[in-house]
Amino acid sequence: MRSGLLSLLLFASLNAQTPSAVNPSPHPTASAAITQLRAESNAAIAAHDVTRIVSFVEEDFQITTGAGVALSGRKAMAARFTEQFTKFPDTIYVRTPELIEISTTAPLASERGRWVGRWTENGKQLEFHGTYLAMWRLTDGHWFIRSELFVTLEKTEPTK
Repeated sequence: MRSGLLSLLLFASLNAQTPSAVNPSPHPTASAAITQLRAESNAAIAAHDVTRIVSFVEEDFQITTGAGVALSGRKAMAARFTEQFTKFPDTIYVRTPELIEISTTAPLASERGRWVGRWTENGKQLEFHGTYLAMWRLTDGHWFIRSELFVTLEKTEPTK
C-alpha cells in the first residue's frame, strides 16, 4: 500500500504542473531541467535516500522548514532527514512546482509551489500542506538548490 501511495503522489506531483507555468519562455530548457530535478528530489525523499536528497543542494544550502526551523548546510539537512525517517518511517514529502522563473541577470532561478508532508505519529496519520519558494543556482552547468523557504498553512488528521 505504501509504495502505491508514493507512486500516486509522485505521479500527481508531476502531472499537476501546467506546461505554461512550469516552463515559461524564454528559458524552457532551464525550466525543464529544474522541473526534472525537483521530481528526482521527490523520488529521493520517497526512497528515504538521504545521500541523494542532499545531492540536490549546495554545500552551504539554507532552509527554513515549515515549522520555522532554520538549518544551514548539507550536513544539517542530512541529519534532519535521517532523524525524521528514523522517528517516522512512513514520512513522505512532495513538492509540486507551480512557477519556475529564470533570471536574466544571474545564473539563478526561482521555483514557487506547494508541498505536502505526511507521516504517522502516535497511530494517527498527519498531513501538512503549504507553500514553498526555492532559489536555484547554476554552477558548472548544473542546477543546485541554494535556499528554500517552506510555510506550513494547514495540518489535517483523519477523522474517525
